[in-house]
Amino acid sequence: MNPIKLLGRSKITEAVPTVRKSMEAELISRAIQAREADHYVVSAMLFERAADFGDHLVERLSESARMYIKAKDLAKAEALYLRILKADPNNVDACFDLANLYQSQKKYDEAEFFYERALSLRSDWAAPQEGLAHIGKIRAELEQRERQIRSESIQNFVLAEEKKDIRNFDQRIDSSLFKKGWDELHQDHHPAFVFTRRGNFQKTEWGSGQTLRGIEALRGFLVSDVPLTDIYIYMDGKLIYSGKLKEAPQKFERSNPNIRKWAYNAWIDFTRVPRGWHHFIFCAFGVNDEAVEGRNWMRDHLIVADPLPEGFFTDSDAIIAPFEPDPSRSLVEQINARPSIVHKASNASFPGPIRTVAVLRSDQLGDTVVSTAAFLRLRQLLPDAKIVGIMSPACIDLARSYGIFDEIIELDFPEEAAQRQRVMDINDQEDLIRKLKAYNFDLTIDFVLSGPSRSLVALTGAPVTMGYGFEDAKTFELDIITHDPISNLDFTHHSVRMMLIVRSLELWLKSDARVVRRDDLPRSLLTNYGLGENEPYVLIHSGSRIKFSQWPHYGQLAKRIVAELGIRVVFIADDETQKNHFSKEELNGKIIFLAKKLPFDHFDALISYASVFVGNDSGPKHLAGLRGTQVVSLHSSRISWIEWGQEQTGVIISRQVPCAGCALHHEPDECAQDIACVRHIKVEEVFAEVKKLL
Repeated sequence: MNPIKLLGRSKITEAVPTVRKSMEAELISRAIQAREADHYVVSAMLFERAADFGDHLVERLSESARMYIKAKDLAKAEALYLRILKADPNNVDACFDLANLYQSQKKYDEAEFFYERALSLRSDWAAPQEGLAHIGKIRAELEQRERQIRSESIQNFVLAEEKKDIRNFDQRIDSSLFKKGWDELHQDHHPAFVFTRRGNFQKTEWGSGQTLRGIEALRGFLVSDVPLTDIYIYMDGKLIYSGKLKEAPQKFERSNPNIRKWAYNAWIDFTRVPRGWHHFIFCAFGVNDEAVEGRNWMRDHLIVADPLPEGFFTDSDAIIAPFEPDPSRSLVEQINARPSIVHKASNASFPGPIRTVAVLRSDQLGDTVVSTAAFLRLRQLLPDAKIVGIMSPACIDLARSYGIFDEIIELDFPEEAAQRQRVMDINDQEDLIRKLKAYNFDLTIDFVLSGPSRSLVALTGAPVTMGYGFEDAKTFELDIITHDPISNLDFTHHSVRMMLIVRSLELWLKSDARVVRRDDLPRSLLTNYGLGENEPYVLIHSGSRIKFSQWPHYGQLAKRIVAELGIRVVFIADDETQKNHFSKEELNGKIIFLAKKLPFDHFDALISYASVFVGNDSGPKHLAGLRGTQVVSLHSSRISWIEWGQEQTGVIISRQVPCAGCALHHEPDECAQDIACVRHIKVEEVFAEVKKLL
């Protein structure tokens, strides 16, 4: 080791505390000056920065919080007090100040909690006792007022409904709809290892279980008050994945400020893995290396099966076609570098071709009789498909008389009197699997409403299955129950249930979505926003209810449309922050920026007369499709674009990622891939589609 370098490093190390103290003193001095000048926000920010430079973290953060309270920014003050308690859970002053803050906002449950916490830390302190007494007095007044209102309501109700039993009024009230208090929403979380995704539960030739096919995502999170850093995944004793854990808040923790989530989202290619069962170990590592199953490591048994047949589910964002791996880049980098997928809007959503159909009717003659109309409609719906009936002997002759089945397979599926159900032993099931495999069915429709014959659906080997019931993991599951108000029995024709299956398939193949325009919406409304009545424009709506699923590049897109296409852009935003994307020249010329609630007819007109609409998966996007406007819709893969893509006009742009279908809503921090399904949609991809539609 070079002694000169060591000496230099030593001197630098000695100088660091002096520099930090100097910076802290300067920040505090400026903070005090700002406070004396009543510049409370500036003072708060300076005190908060000073907290990072010295040994007085709690003191500086407390001063910052008090400044935010003076500035009426109570949310930031609350965040700072919670930060203090995370650093020092037993800080009694922070507990008391936070309780006062909550009380000023009339959040009495939260205030009561922190007053009590302050008292538990300093039992002889009178101020928290006074705070609790004050809250108790307020609660008593509120309860008295509620009793009075309720009494008046009941009296009025009795007067209006003298002949009705007052108990019916009370029974209709559903307490689950009431707003919950802080104490009800929060709980004490304990260390845990939680799986959120590891394939789908399927019946396979190796048995029933969580099944992985092709490129898949293994997702989950750990709950821990000890910091964690890395996740390792082993399959059959071999390391197949390692990566960093992403820290996420545990939002409804009651008492432990150190409790956090540590999320992972591992993209792994199982295409070349041997088929069948495999043993998995998931391990997380961090500050504490103690291994405790269920807390920082878990074991699992998963099935690896063949990828889905080519031609089926190709529109699904979760299905990534196999590709030749590039050893110079990670799988994540390779997937994120692939182009986004452009889907043409369509009212068809069935996931593949229908060439050969298996029809299951494995019961009695009467069941086949009431299915007649459904069978006939199925043949009308699929005139070119090969329809194969799989039926019990009692149904075959009647089924042949319809003239709609290309073939009929007789089932050896007798009813066992002692067992009171139909049975089929292992040899017969294996024979049936071999016989049906040759048909290569695309679709199986089970017309049996209930009973063990539902288990025959998996034996057909079809990638798409339909029928009643939710216990057998069909592709399209239905249920319908009607209740006679006296006997509670069904009072719908069985034939209605059978026809509902075929009608569902009909709508799956082509829905009734259509364009509905308004004749009462004058184009002259556009002049309110500086547009000529006949002027073309592109409407960009950048907002959506689920904020993390918003595409982040609308500003760049608007500038490019203006610069390269020479057409005006109406830019509708949730707030003024996105205005910073544009120059004054752009805002005074080609870009009309709107960040306010518009009268509905004005909003409808802007959407209806736009040359192209660009937006997230949101209400305005659906309205644009309804009005027949050409739509470029940008979808995150958290839910299926097929379910929520507009059906009438334009295109939907999405990305294929292994974790598609995560359904994240309130917990975006659990993604652990930085919402890649939205962020990697490129500006040039969206611009190209806008240009085509123009």
